[in-house]
Amino acid sequence: MILYDLQCDKNHKFECWFASSTKYEEQLKNKMIICPYCNSTKVQKSLMAPNINTKSSSKNSKKNNKKKLAQDNLENQIKKFRKYIEKNTDNVGKNFAEEARKIYYGETKSRPIRGESTEKEAQELAEEGIQFSRLPWYAKEDA
Repeated sequence: MILYDLQCDKNHKFECWFASSTKYEEQLKNKMIICPYCNSTKVQKSLMAPNINTKSSSKNSKKNNKKKLAQDNLENQIKKFRKYIEKNTDNVGKNFAEEARKIYYGETKSRPIRGESTEKEAQELAEEGIQFSRLPWYAKEDA
């Protein structure tokens, strides 16, 4: 099968499939090819952009697929990690620095917590020797 871009005498462009170039020539000669827009039988081939598949584009496509798979895998791992943290920690929200201090100084029972802190609060916790980790966190819809 061959796909041709065709154009009528009124500049309407359309596509047609043919069994072969010989069949195209036969149908054209017998005025069997008709413009779907204006019913003109004065039709000719239009310029077509060739579809060329090169090895380099094939290699690029494979590289892009590998990158996409790696990205998807990383995103899935991050989602699993987030679920694990949410399941195994208490969310103390914006009181993170305060709760971390209470645990560190023995005012509250030790437990794993998560929450938010300002840059200044995080710096103060570090200066006090209170260990914590910062994680990039996204809104739940993004996770």
